Amino acid sequence: MSLVEEGYPKKIRMAYLSIVCSHAVNGVAALHSQLIKTTLFKEFDALYPNKIRNKTNGVTPRRWIYCCNPKLTELINDTLGGVDEWLTSLTNLDKLVPYASDPTFISQF
Repeated sequence: MSLVEEGYPKKIRMAYLSIVCSHAVNGVAALHSQLIKTTLFKEFDALYPNKIRNKTNGVTPRRWIYCCNPKLTELINDTLGGVDEWLTSLTNLDKLVPYASDPTFISQF
């Protein structure tokens, strides 16, 4: 847990330093937060209980696709037959699986 990595030259472990100096550490996704707590920074989680937290920014993958990639959004809409098919629930993207081997879809993708 040393903030200094021994060796030559000595280096500061910036991730460790950020945990020690921060009020809270955000894991972003629940799975990511759990992995941080149980593996990568297990000792820090024991020393500073509840410091590693899970908070999302509220952007869902489907909204991110919709806002950031208009051409992919158009392809998904055209393939699934409408915006509501996938924007209401990410699991609706499973309906794209049959198109994974479709040459036309692959080309457009």
